[in-house]
Amino acid sequence: MKFYNLKSKANILILLLFTAFSASANKSMLPFHAEYKLFHGSKEHGSGYYKLEVLENGHYKMGYQSAGKWFFLEDIRTETSQFTWLDGQLQPNQYQMKRKGSGPDFGASVQFLELGKKIIARYKDREVEHAWQEQIVDPLLYHQQLRLDVEAGKQEMFYKVAYKTKLRDYHYRVLETEQLKLDLGEYKAIKVERVRGGDSNKATFLWLIPELNYVLGKVSHYEDGKLKVNMILDQLR
Repeated sequence: MKFYNLKSKANILILLLFTAFSASANKSMLPFHAEYKLFHGSKEHGSGYYKLEVLENGHYKMGYQSAGKWFFLEDIRTETSQFTWLDGQLQPNQYQMKRKGSGPDFGASVQFLELGKKIIARYKDREVEHAWQEQIVDPLLYHQQLRLDVEAGKQEMFYKVAYKTKLRDYHYRVLETEQLKLDLGEYKAIKVERVRGGDSNKATFLWLIPELNYVLGKVSHYEDGKLKVNMILDQLR
């Protein structure tokens, strides 16, 4: 009996060491807090942050906030996603978004009930129930899954996203490696494009920095060929 207890304890220790090794082997799963400057065209109009926290029992929490101002208008959006991670795939548990500022405040939430085989999505005063789907992510978590996939060397990424009360398909493609100049320094960054339909007037590009654990260095969004929104990494800890 004593030998069995020692063996069990040894197995638990090995499992803990393996889990720690797996986490350290994926740089994009390490905790961080990144702060950004938001630009509308060439003018600075706000700030934001992304952060990743490690919780207890193998759970994680991702947070995002954007605070923008345009003349007398203000828009502050805060999102959180709690999830687990296994074999390179993120499994969402719950997502929340709150918006406040000029005009009416509102929110959104998604509950992922794997045991109940359903997804409950709420947006403003609407609620929709979807059947359970494997490898689904929420509107915030797919950014983290993208970091993991780019780190893993994938060139094409497809995501099923529970967005508001709908399920949407997102497609991303790695384009090239570019030099990215920031106030923090100059880094080699992997440029990624969101792939849309051929008739879309929108274009979105992201730059991930391997040297900074694949943290997002920049996001640029265009409409009709004009730069509309630029989010640039300002501080990282």
